[in-house]
Amino acid sequence: MKAAVLQGMCVVVAAIAASVSAYPQSSSAQSSGMSPEELKRMESYTHVPPDVKAFAADYVAAYNSKDPERVLALNVPEWRACITPANKDVYDVLLRARRDPITADYMLMLMPVNEGNLKAFAQDTYFPVKPERELHIDWQYPNTVDSGQVVLYLVHQNGRWNTDSPCMTAKSIRDFRDGAADREKYKAMAAKVKEPLRGELLAMLEKHQAGEAEQRYKAATGCDMKTAVLVVNALAGNMP
Repeated sequence: MKAAVLQGMCVVVAAIAASVSAYPQSSSAQSSGMSPEELKRMESYTHVPPDVKAFAADYVAAYNSKDPERVLALNVPEWRACITPANKDVYDVLLRARRDPITADYMLMLMPVNEGNLKAFAQDTYFPVKPERELHIDWQYPNTVDSGQVVLYLVHQNGRWNTDSPCMTAKSIRDFRDGAADREKYKAMAAKVKEPLRGELLAMLEKHQAGEAEQRYKAATGCDMKTAVLVVNALAGNMP
């Protein structure tokens, strides 16, 4: 399964397993290796309160609108203060990067904040406000191997839920700028893809079949999988 995973604009997390509530408990326990207690806890994450569901609907609408300002408006003011004249160029690029839409049949999971992930991200990001909960939005594109996930950190302020996106550290901003040459290399490779392969890949991307497009490019060029993923991302316009 290919996961298009996003957290705000700079944190990448691994996709989680599908909701266990779709399966009988005994079958899930055998296939997942989870104890009944673990399965019960996972099932509790799918019982999302109405106010969080309403926030998720607002977020999905903003995300799918491709209007960065609508997404920004859902963030805590403290996060918006992270964008300064000195780093605005980087945030602008990341905010305006092309993203495939979230499908209407997305699934939600609301869970405690994974403190281990926060520690792992500390070199590259920091939170202006301590996050209270994690909201996972997962979706699957029909008839493809492609799926997507957005992980949002939430805080409750002024009577409503808000996205608590992580701010980029000086190191992560520097690393992003230093990586510009590599990103341009893959964009140049994507620009050189000739017909009929180019048309095949674009048709797959139009159907949200990025995984199939990566495999097709890999088979056609003999490149490694990492190169295939990056070139196809560039061809799709997903590379900042």
